[in-house]
Amino acid sequence: MNTDFSQITACGGSCSGCKHFLSDECEGCICNGGKCVKMWQNGCDICKCCTEHGASFCGICSEFPCAMLKEKLSQWDENGVDRLEALANEYREQNREFTEKLLSLMQKLGTHGIMTLSTSSKARVSSRPMSVVVIDGKFYCQTDINYLKCRQISDNPNVSLCTRNFSIEGRCIISDSPIKNDAFLSAMKKYYKSAVMKYSTLPTERVLEITPTLIYSWSYQLTKPYMEYFDLRNKTYRKEWK
Repeated sequence: MNTDFSQITACGGSCSGCKHFLSDECEGCICNGGKCVKMWQNGCDICKCCTEHGASFCGICSEFPCAMLKEKLSQWDENGVDRLEALANEYREQNREFTEKLLSLMQKLGTHGIMTLSTSSKARVSSRPMSVVVIDGKFYCQTDINYLKCRQISDNPNVSLCTRNFSIEGRCIISDSPIKNDAFLSAMKKYYKSAVMKYSTLPTERVLEITPTLIYSWSYQLTKPYMEYFDLRNKTYRKEWK
């Protein structure tokens, strides 16, 4: 089974099976947003270093294995560097597979389509079909700034799109007028010319930009169903038979 790298700590461990976490020596850098404070008075140096270098864990840092890591790891895990190197190799292999499969997925999703956009806030969920265009891996549509959709997105930017057998979860921002976004307007003119003529020049019209964080689909191999999950935050792919 592939490692879930969203659960791997900076030092290459996993809180679920770590004796330091279970004994309350460490509060868990993943569990508390990176603030690991119990093992060292001023916090975890490894966790801080990974953040500074933009690495989710030490094995994929450009300076791995550094002297500081070797010194710190030796305090509790004499095989830590070897384990981090093995994790880094697996991560790169998963990344390669993820990139290849994501390219295939985006080709299946296509350049545009009528997709159902779901938004929620204040214990209310709403869904509405939207004319969507796909540009550089992001999903775009337009609506009036005064409509319920924009009010809900302002309260809660977490949204989802659904089309055919695909579900897309992501975060949405309310952008400028369509006429100020050349790439969006060009795509809309190509696929939804009538919508551009009716709405895009209205002063209250706004572009919704959705950055996907998780895409999953339901498919069959012969008669056996399976789900495919694309975690775009952690760049991992998973296939699950049902």
